[in-house]
Amino acid sequence: MRINRREMAFFILGGFFVIALLYYLFIISPAIARQNSLIEHIEKKEADLVGMIELKGKWERFKANKLKAEKILDQRGKKFTLLSFLEGVSRKVGIDNKIQYMKPLTFHEELGALEPVGIEMNLGGINIKQLVNLLHKIECSEKLLRVTLKKDKLLKVTLQVNTYM
Repeated sequence: MRINRREMAFFILGGFFVIALLYYLFIISPAIARQNSLIEHIEKKEADLVGMIELKGKWERFKANKLKAEKILDQRGKKFTLLSFLEGVSRKVGIDNKIQYMKPLTFHEELGALEPVGIEMNLGGINIKQLVNLLHKIECSEKLLRVTLKKDKLLKVTLQVNTYM
């Protein structure tokens, strides 16, 4: 049996098609899949890098705030007590006779070497101007104090002032 030229051309063309198909299936397709997986991996790593840069920025701000807080605590001095500070501020504002009570607060949290302390002040019969003046002097004292305000009635106020020692 003889194969004519036309049939030979079909066999050769079929052979090239089979070789091309095998080349695509075993060489090109895995390379494309690998390239796509590498591109996805690179995108994921770039997103991770952006997240790490954001975390680094947060960490740097945290360290700067920690150093600032430690500096403020050191500047207060070892003799600083919250009770005497609040008594002095209330005298300056002119409401020392309107303090109904001042009592220490207890906290269940500890932050390593820092110990949270607090005083609760109950004030009666003060006007808004005196309250704002007191709050301004406490907040702007640069003593690292935090005020929580509880309003009982129109002009009866309970303050909680917290700090760390």
